[in-house]
Amino acid sequence: MKIRRIETLNFRGIKKLAWNLPDQRIFCLIGKGDSAKTTILEAIRCAFHPQWNLAFNDSDFYLCKTDDPITIEILFGDLPDEFCSAQKYGAHLRGWDIAAFSLHDEPEDDDELVLSARLTVARDLEPKWKIVTDRNPEGVDFKAADRAKVNVGLIGSYSEKQLTWAAGTALARITESDNLSESLVDATRAARSSLDGQRAVALKSFDAAAAKSEGVAKRLGVPVDDTYKAHLDVGSISIRVGGLTLHDGEMPLRQLGLGSRRMLLCGIQKENLEERHVTLFDELELGLEPHRIARLIKHIKGDETGQYFLTTHSPSVLRELTVDQLHVVHKMAGEVKIVATVGKDLDGLNIQGQLRSSAEAFLSMKVIVCEGATEVGFLRGLDNHWMRSGLNPFSYLGAVLLDANGASKLKGLATGFKALHYNVCAVVDGDAPIQFSPKDAEDLGKQAIEVLMWSEQLALEQRAMLDLPWVSVLASVKLAQDLGFPVHDNVCSKLAVVLDKDVMNWAESNDLRKAIGNAAKSSNWFKSISGGESWVEVIAPAFEDAEFRKRDLGMKISQLRVWVDHG
Repeated sequence: MKIRRIETLNFRGIKKLAWNLPDQRIFCLIGKGDSAKTTILEAIRCAFHPQWNLAFNDSDFYLCKTDDPITIEILFGDLPDEFCSAQKYGAHLRGWDIAAFSLHDEPEDDDELVLSARLTVARDLEPKWKIVTDRNPEGVDFKAADRAKVNVGLIGSYSEKQLTWAAGTALARITESDNLSESLVDATRAARSSLDGQRAVALKSFDAAAAKSEGVAKRLGVPVDDTYKAHLDVGSISIRVGGLTLHDGEMPLRQLGLGSRRMLLCGIQKENLEERHVTLFDELELGLEPHRIARLIKHIKGDETGQYFLTTHSPSVLRELTVDQLHVVHKMAGEVKIVATVGKDLDGLNIQGQLRSSAEAFLSMKVIVCEGATEVGFLRGLDNHWMRSGLNPFSYLGAVLLDANGASKLKGLATGFKALHYNVCAVVDGDAPIQFSPKDAEDLGKQAIEVLMWSEQLALEQRAMLDLPWVSVLASVKLAQDLGFPVHDNVCSKLAVVLDKDVMNWAESNDLRKAIGNAAKSSNWFKSISGGESWVEVIAPAFEDAEFRKRDLGMKISQLRVWVDHG
């Protein structure tokens, strides 16, 4: 079965969400912290919870307002024949146009047959599961046994229970037993009369599941020291609520590292070999090194039986995924929007390439698109300076620097990230109007993209040498000299005068300022990230100079700070 649409009202941090899903198997939700990514997974889990006694409390309501009921409605298709029969939900089938994202209460000829599962929780905190239609809004009960058949499993931070044979766990679902409770009672009796002596009879089905789990572990690179088998976990009390657990020899597998436990559970979830599943994987990267992240995602991509919903804050995860699998989650005043990273508005954004080179930008709130390495280094230096001055750093405010690698690429990148609903600022030289013109800056401004472009068609180095106090200009020249550049010769080539070999003896003039700026630009004095950072270190005192703040560079630095704080 596959989820086609998710609608949520008043659930935890979500006041409202409506998301039409494309026809695919893997959905990776990305975005800033507290944007409700985990809550979306929890909504799916609750809608298909396989037991009747799911507990809710007041804090599960948006802003704890219990007068507004929780509603989670999930449209799902790829239905088994059983669900379409008249004895089940055949009278409540609806039609879904996958291409148009259009729902028809009465199925049309080319529609996929779907069902709408609705979970509601009112102030009495009693959950009610229904299969509903517009023609029958009261719906019919969506029974726990049928919810279990959707086979939804959440792999979160706490996964120990999933490695036991408690009701509803992933391990229980792959156990070939007609009556799991009866098998657990048999296991209890076996324990009373010596567990190992009765293993071949009482634990046959459990050991078969353990053997499957061992095979999964080996394929995924989870270490196996002995042989997986079912055994009593002396750290638990009751077999029937999880005392019978998966062991590696004598060691309970709940003692595996977090990453290994989660990888193993992901593989076990797939072992329902003849059934489809929906696996929810929160913070996929937790406990895993990059090479094991790559292996786990390869396993997920190869699983044709499952639909996966992932969340992540890891660039390593993004680099293993493809563009169509990413969905950016944004939340404002409780209203959650999910934006796909593919579409006609994203032509200027080579997302797959950006995932390889600058995955961090997709995990931010604000993207500062810089023309090149000089701007990136300069802004990193500014960030360091501001942090030492007591201001919040870029990281705290959710801002990430992105190197466009050229002015010609900047507009497309800025427009693309804006289309993904990020806040965007562009920092660009004014010296190459063919690659980025004032008209381009105007076009970006109309899209509410902040543009910092140095005046008089100058590059950053040229603008700085005209605007900085003379002492900071000389400090810049001295830094370039210390970095190994022949600054005396560089500047003399731009100015037909004889200059003192000691740069600190140079006398200020407008022509000399221009020559120094031209030399810095053409000789690449600070055209690297480390060079830009070091440059800001030596000129930082100028940022407190009142006259400098009135000049173009000073005003635009202040403009950038305002945008970072409030943009």
